[in-house]
Amino acid sequence: MQRQTQMKWSLILVLTVLGAALLWTNSARSTDTYASIQNSLVPLVNVYKEVSRRYVDPVDSQKFLRAGIDGMLGTLDPYTNYIDREDKDQLEILTEGKYEGVGLVLNYRNNVVTVAEPPFQGTPAARAGLREGDRILKVGGLLTKDLGFEKTVGQIRGPAGTEVTLTIERDGEPKPLEFTLVRKSITVEDVQYAGFLENGVGYILLTRFSKNAGPEVDRAIQQLKTRGELNALVLDLRSNPGGMLEAAVEVSELFLPRNTPIVSTRGRTPDAEQQHRSRRDPVFGQGRLVVLVNAFSASASEIVAGAVQDHDRGIIVGDTTFGKGLVQTVVPLSPDAALKITTAKYYTPSGRCIQRKHYSDWEDSTDLDPAAEFRTVSGRPVSGGGGIIPDLVVPLPEASDYYWDLRRKSLFFNFAVTYANTHPVKDSTVAVTSDILEAFRGYLNEKKYEYRHPIEKELTALKNESIRKGYGNEILKNIDVLEKSLNRAEEDMFANSLGDIRKTLRSELVSKYFSVRRQVAAGIQEDAVVQKALSLLTDPGSYDSLLKK
Repeated sequence: MQRQTQMKWSLILVLTVLGAALLWTNSARSTDTYASIQNSLVPLVNVYKEVSRRYVDPVDSQKFLRAGIDGMLGTLDPYTNYIDREDKDQLEILTEGKYEGVGLVLNYRNNVVTVAEPPFQGTPAARAGLREGDRILKVGGLLTKDLGFEKTVGQIRGPAGTEVTLTIERDGEPKPLEFTLVRKSITVEDVQYAGFLENGVGYILLTRFSKNAGPEVDRAIQQLKTRGELNALVLDLRSNPGGMLEAAVEVSELFLPRNTPIVSTRGRTPDAEQQHRSRRDPVFGQGRLVVLVNAFSASASEIVAGAVQDHDRGIIVGDTTFGKGLVQTVVPLSPDAALKITTAKYYTPSGRCIQRKHYSDWEDSTDLDPAAEFRTVSGRPVSGGGGIIPDLVVPLPEASDYYWDLRRKSLFFNFAVTYANTHPVKDSTVAVTSDILEAFRGYLNEKKYEYRHPIEKELTALKNESIRKGYGNEILKNIDVLEKSLNRAEEDMFANSLGDIRKTLRSELVSKYFSVRRQVAAGIQEDAVVQKALSLLTDPGSYDSLLKK
């Protein structure tokens, strides 16, 4: 009876929502459009009703409804989706740059909810002494292995002033530790680092575009100016996934003259057609500027890079960006749910559409002629077709598959956590000595790490097929020779990857011993892209020639 009542009210909810949509459509669209939508909704409602009533097994009506919504939206672009209560919490962090919790960044490592970074400074987690690498076993009396990642995150967050108890496992500690934390309002910093690369050349690392991004970059520039002469600046947007359109405009206008076009949006409805311009005088409008991007720089990052490039304000260095140029509008549906829907596309000042093509099952409306030419304010040709292509492409140095396998399995991170918890820091530079390398090799043996070359899987499959189909002993002998050669090569892989291993171990250990800020500062010195930007900024001739070519 209770299930039937639930289904009844779910059906009423669906009909109410659809009816409201039809009423809105009737007032906003023509009669023909209204009739078309009404006719399309009839089979949808009938399917929902009949399955709920007649399906052989009981149907969870709410789950069934959500599956229908997700199915419809799944035919569109990946960024149009239904937002429930938990998703709204994530959206709040992105848009507002704050949330209520304890100040932890969590991820899922080795099937355990793990503290991914040092807690934000001044937060309850930082004051209580939680560390990067701590594994959360329980939230209150609930086991995280039963909750899963998303529900664990939801349990840790909560209203400011309330308590939450975390039971954690830490390397080097014989028993689990228990922390009782009082939640507070946490402000997430978008600028992760600001400092000087050398005299006169500043560096700012911006990792997201919440509503705080513009003020934080502004403040970072002002602070650099108080610490010394600021003649040139590197703005690092690599792997920045973007965020708010307004934040992208606010960051761009820190470098561009007042009233300069920054980005425009175009969509199907008149309100989607907008032109965004700089509304203030820049705080760094004259010095040399380099913006760093890579294949994971997206959305708001591409707006900033495109505006800087199109106005010849600076040089873009790195790799071609992701190409995510879709504008999302959040439409509230209820107190606990909303629809995030794509309503327009981003265009740079020169007219380039940032969005790459082929993002959904529907016909792509990106109105770009492949042969179209785009030029900056000074007449430099720039490429369209999606994403921002740098003025100076700096390919990343290649690393071995063995090294990437170690990273994929979090072995650098896990070793650094264990080592930092059991060895006091001896050197503020955290030099990776032969003792540390031997300790790392010992850790790999302890964890029974085995590397399998991608070719090994193919050889195993070929060997099994040869045996099954009787290809003959000659082929099997050759496969054995290749397998033995690979095994011998694997013994040398550690030595052949030593440079990348040293660099990554140092980066992880600096983070564990000190802070993410110190980790960034240490990494800059060995960052090939940053060093290329620095050489460009300290050579006015090369810088100017790129802007004028």
